[in-house]
Amino acid sequence: MLMNNLSESFNKMILEARGKPILTMMETVRTKIMLLIVKKKEEADKWKGTLCPKIKKKLDVNIRDSLRCVPSHAGGDKYQVECGPGSQHVVDLVQNSCSCRNWDLTGIPCMHALPVIHVKNEFPDTYVQTWHTKQTQIQIYFNFVSPVRGPKQWASLSNMLPILPPPLRRPPGRPTKVRRKEPDEQQTTKRLSKRGVEMRCSKCKIIGHNKRSCKGEVDQNIPVKRHQVGVRTQQEATPSQQEGTPTQLPTAPTHQEAASRQKLPLKRKSTTTTVKWMPSTQESSMTDH
Repeated sequence: MLMNNLSESFNKMILEARGKPILTMMETVRTKIMLLIVKKKEEADKWKGTLCPKIKKKLDVNIRDSLRCVPSHAGGDKYQVECGPGSQHVVDLVQNSCSCRNWDLTGIPCMHALPVIHVKNEFPDTYVQTWHTKQTQIQIYFNFVSPVRGPKQWASLSNMLPILPPPLRRPPGRPTKVRRKEPDEQQTTKRLSKRGVEMRCSKCKIIGHNKRSCKGEVDQNIPVKRHQVGVRTQQEATPSQQEGTPTQLPTAPTHQEAASRQKLPLKRKSTTTTVKWMPSTQESSMTDH
């Protein structure tokens, strides 16, 4: 089986630095690796015992499950282990293998091999592969990443021509940040599905559709009671009216009724003006003669 878990884990760690320029990206990745190695080295120094903590927990679980297994010596270093009706396995301590294949694949003694180790009065930790030990983890993180000085302390190279960046040809469209997956890979997305979500229209308040596909009326055309001038309400009615049948209050027109009303022409004030003519002195003298 082909696994790319290591590359995916590293890709997640450098996710923040991928969108930066080349020098900034390399410096960010170098700093992250430098801090990670120091952190792992300090954690390994604090471990107690010869095994890693998670490996020790898995071994304890196998020891607890091995109490119901009965080993039988078949000769040499091979044993036959029975763990119930129909469950029978072959264990070889020299090859560090079991017919269940768990010990061969994980490097941790399985529940069938632990009873055999107990019969021989040996410690189970000695049969765990070396890559699960504390000493191996300390050797892995023994070498450190050397620190680097900042750009202000770099040596000046005035006799060298500056290295220009390559010609940039920006492709059309927005640059993608997500790796294009193969057809056989699982297509994961962060967008949540709306399957099973009940939509409620914000226009008519009915479940089953949204505002865009709504064909009903606004808020089911619930009439809104308003106070009109010249119309008596229930409290302002005369005693004779209160004793009789209750009067129906006026309701506001609906949206469709208001739209179907005929608009009246707008009356404007007349702008005609009258000009009074006054004769001048010369014209009045001519009329006298």
